[in-house]
Amino acid sequence: MTAMVTQRLFALALLYLLREWLAGLLRRTPLHIVRHADGEPDGCLVHRFISITKTIAGRDTDVTFHYVESANRERECIVFLHGFMDTWCVWRRQLAFLAERYYVAAFDLKGARESSMNYPQGLFPDANDRGGDYTLETQADELATALEKIGVRRFNLVTLDLGTIVGDILAGRYPERVIRYMRCQQPLVGHFRSSIPQGQILRKQRGARLMTAMLEASPRALLCILYGRTGWAMLDRRMRRTKQPMADKALREAEQQASYPFSHGPRAGRPGVFACAWAGLYQHNRDYIGYLRANVDAYRNYTFPVLLVQGMHDIAMPPSRFDGTTGMAFRTARPFFRIRKLESEAMVLSRPFTADGRGLGEGYMPWAGLIPECRRPLESREFFPNAPYVELKFLDAGHFLPLEAPEAFDALLNKFLTVRRCPREEEAYGICRCPDHRVEHCRVDDGGLSEAAVARARCGRTRAATGR
Repeated sequence: MTAMVTQRLFALALLYLLREWLAGLLRRTPLHIVRHADGEPDGCLVHRFISITKTIAGRDTDVTFHYVESANRERECIVFLHGFMDTWCVWRRQLAFLAERYYVAAFDLKGARESSMNYPQGLFPDANDRGGDYTLETQADELATALEKIGVRRFNLVTLDLGTIVGDILAGRYPERVIRYMRCQQPLVGHFRSSIPQGQILRKQRGARLMTAMLEASPRALLCILYGRTGWAMLDRRMRRTKQPMADKALREAEQQASYPFSHGPRAGRPGVFACAWAGLYQHNRDYIGYLRANVDAYRNYTFPVLLVQGMHDIAMPPSRFDGTTGMAFRTARPFFRIRKLESEAMVLSRPFTADGRGLGEGYMPWAGLIPECRRPLESREFFPNAPYVELKFLDAGHFLPLEAPEAFDALLNKFLTVRRCPREEEAYGICRCPDHRVEHCRVDDGGLSEAAVARARCGRTRAATGR
């Protein structure tokens, strides 16, 4: 998709959002917001809250996480992290499916639902919110600290969308704690791009405040765009992130999840997810090339099995970005939208390139120069040179995999949980020290996963095997 087409589509989406903003100001229809108490049961789950004032990395903070958990913390743990405008509820089916065999814990990310709505320090400096650091390193440290406080030092990690952006750094900073990582719905290089129009706006303080104020008046509006429910044919065809338009029930539930408000401060009573989870992400991670470098470095630390799962019909993340057909090239440029105070701030443009060099040139560097001497597209497994097992699977769905293809998603997750490292690995850290160790391909029984693509080995890595 060319930059001009992208900007035209964005202009159309902005027009739709403006219309819904004005309508929202007139409607002001309150939603029923459900609050839970610590220890309150919810079927097979229990609602919990945990507060963090200092992370295990020594960072000062002030954040409270809401999460749901199952019984029996002594069981093998699975941690779930949701996406933008989602909450722990997106995993409700998977939690019920696994709760009898595993200890499951699904978090509301900082700035979502019943976790604390910390004002981003870069967007609301006057709020002086000690927990308002939305750098990915801080978010990863906060989650690792919360898990340690509840007694979880080893866990499987399952992530979606925004949860994957945070989860990638979490897994890279604390690889010894991760048993397996099921990574869903994010590119491997080139997450929340600075070149897309909303990226340019959200990186500016004034633009971020204006856009979040507009979305706060009508949380449903952005969901209608993502779910293909605007009623505007061009938007529903070109910007829908789902395979099919989502049902009314799913839209109503998602609107409620995205409407949890700030409890205090300058935006008290307004939905907080837009200012926190969205604008906060852009405001606190402006060094885009530095962010890409941190991701590539994190992948090299993965010494555990990795399963990448993508929806085939998510227009923003085509399969060619993962299967080795295309790579991503980047160059820096001046922003399209310029604000006088920030004229010098660089913007990073990106576009795909192919093995024959199409897409390179004009200042575009393959992989932003972060993978030395590499000028070709890479298969997903090549990003994880030290992982014992890497598998890429596509589902017949769009972006919201647990909602659009629940049965297929459950089957993949269930099979992935049977993948083990070398039977003689060190129990505490999963490092194989067998003198006769070899890396091999493997299969999971019953056709749940195809033959595993295993990355090249280094000294100390482990073998993927199967078993229950």
